[in-house]
Amino acid sequence: MINDADCKNLEAAAHHLKDALRFTEIPRTSQLFADFLYDYPKVAKFYTDFGRTVSPLAEHARQVGAQAFDRARVADALERINRHAGSSPLTFQHIEMLRRAGSVAIVTGQQAGLFTGPLYTIHKALTVIKLAACLRDQGVDAVPVFWIASEDHDYEEVNHTRLIDHEGEVKTIRYEPANRPPEVPVGKIELDANIQAAIDDFLAQLPPSEFLPDLESALRDSYAEGEGFAAAFAKLMARLFKDYGVILLDPADEGLKQMAAPLYAKAIEKSAEIAAALVERSAALVAAGYHAQVNTAEDMVPLFILDGGRRVALTQRDGRFHVKGSQRTFEPDELAQLALRCPNCFSPNVTLRPVVQDYLLPTAAYIGGPAELAYFAQIRAVYEVLQRQEPCVLPRASFSIVEGRHQKTMEKYDLQLSDFFESLHSAVTKVVENSLDRSTAEAFAETEKVFDEQLTKLEASLHQADPTLADSLKRSREKVFYQIEHLRTRFIHASAKREEAILRQVERAYTTLMPNKNFQERELNVFYFLARYGHSLLDELYKAADVGFSNHRLVYVGGVASQIVHANKADS
Repeated sequence: MINDADCKNLEAAAHHLKDALRFTEIPRTSQLFADFLYDYPKVAKFYTDFGRTVSPLAEHARQVGAQAFDRARVADALERINRHAGSSPLTFQHIEMLRRAGSVAIVTGQQAGLFTGPLYTIHKALTVIKLAACLRDQGVDAVPVFWIASEDHDYEEVNHTRLIDHEGEVKTIRYEPANRPPEVPVGKIELDANIQAAIDDFLAQLPPSEFLPDLESALRDSYAEGEGFAAAFAKLMARLFKDYGVILLDPADEGLKQMAAPLYAKAIEKSAEIAAALVERSAALVAAGYHAQVNTAEDMVPLFILDGGRRVALTQRDGRFHVKGSQRTFEPDELAQLALRCPNCFSPNVTLRPVVQDYLLPTAAYIGGPAELAYFAQIRAVYEVLQRQEPCVLPRASFSIVEGRHQKTMEKYDLQLSDFFESLHSAVTKVVENSLDRSTAEAFAETEKVFDEQLTKLEASLHQADPTLADSLKRSREKVFYQIEHLRTRFIHASAKREEAILRQVERAYTTLMPNKNFQERELNVFYFLARYGHSLLDELYKAADVGFSNHRLVYVGGVASQIVHANKADS
C-alpha cells in the first residue's frame, strides 16, 4: 500500500533535504535538468504542461486511457514476452488490467545491461512500480512497464558490469561471445559457453552470505547458454521484481513490430519534416542556454534499416533515402511500403523510439534519467509532427546506498557525500585536518593567514614606492603559497600513512559511494548489495523511492539508521 503523502504532490519531494542533496549541489548536473526540477517555468515550453501534481497527472492518465489502442494484440505480445521471462502471476494480472479500456501504462526503459547493469536500472523499475501504485490509489488503472532496449546495437555499453571486490576495489566483469557479429542489435546476440566464466568471475567477487545461493541460482537460470542477451536480462529482472508485477516489454517481438509498422511508414513519409523540426527545436534549446542531447541534421532519418543483420543509418537527400556506407537507395514510397511489409527490417532511432512506445501503449507517464529528460525536450517536435499524444515525463528516483560501516566512518569524521565529489584526497584532507591532527592543520591555516596579511601590507607599500617591485612580489607570493600547499599535501599524506586503518575506512567508503569518481548508481551492480542484505533491500529502496521531482536520496542499510532514515517521515 502506498502512503497517501507520497502521492499528493509530485513537487513535494524536492523540498525534502534531510539525507538528500539537491542536484544543483552535484557536479556535472546539466542546467536543463536542474531547471526541470527546481525552476520549471524556464523549461516549460519544451515539455508538456501536465504532471506537476498527481491530480493533473491522474486527469491526463484518464484522457490517455480513453483513447483507442490495440490493447488485445499488445497484451497478447506482453503475455508471450513475460511467459518466456518467467514473470510472476502479479505481472499477468497487470497485463489483464492493460486489456481493459481506461487503463494506462507507466513506462521506463533501459538497455539490457549484463546482470541488470548499473543500479539506476533498478531505481527506474522501482519508480514506475511506485508511480503506477500511486495512480491506482487515485482511481486510475495503472500498470508498470519496463521497456528493454533490445534493438540497441552498442554492445560495448552493455557487455559489462561493476562491483566492489574483496579488496575494496572496483572490479569490472565483462562478457564477450566467441563469435559475435559486429553491429547487430543486442537482442540478436545469443549467449555462448563464455557466459559461464563471466558468471563465475562475478560470483567470486561477491561477499559470502546466506543470500548467495539464491542469487547464483537466479543468475545461472537466467543467463544460460543459448539464451538471447536481452531475454536473459528479462529473466533476471522478472526474478528480482516477482513481488512487484512489473511488465517487461521487448520491442523486437514480431507481433509488436507488426503493430508499429504503420507508424514506421508514416515516419518515413514525414522524415524531412521530422528532421527539420528537430533541428529547429535543438536550436531553440541552445538559444535558451541549454544543450541539445541528440545530434540532429537536416538529412537525418528517424529509422535504422537492418542490412545483413547490421543496424545501419539512413539519410535523405535529393528526394531519395540512402543507406549509409553502401550504394543502396530507395524512393520514399518504396521505403514506406517496405516498412509495412517488413517492419522487422527497421529499428527506430532515439528520436522515434518513445513515439513507438506511446503508439503501442497507453502511456500516461515516462520515467527517465537526466539524459532521457533532455531527449524529450527535443523530441516533443517528433510527437507534434506525427500528431501523437505525449506522455508526462518525470525523473527516476536517485539514490546512494550508504552501508552501516560507511555511515559510521562518515559520522565519526564528519564526512558528507559531497566531501567525496572532488576526490578521495579532499576527503582525507578533511579527516586529517578536522580529526586526526587539528593542531598542525590550524598551524598551517595560521601561517597562511599571517603570510597573506603581511604580504598584502608589503604590496601596498611597494605600489607607492615602485610598482614594478609590487609585480615581482605578486610572483613571489604565488611561489610562497605554492610551497606551503605542497608542504600541507606532504603533511596530509604522512598523517594518513600513520593512520593507515583510518585511511582505509575512508577509502572504502569513497570507493563504494563514488566508484570511478562517479555516482554509485551509475557504476555498481545491485547484486553487490543483494549479496550483503538480501532481497529485502529492494523493499527498502521501494519505500525510499520518491515519485515526482525529487532530490538525490541517501538510503542507509545495515545499521540502526537504516530502520528510520530511508523514509524520513518526520521531515515529510
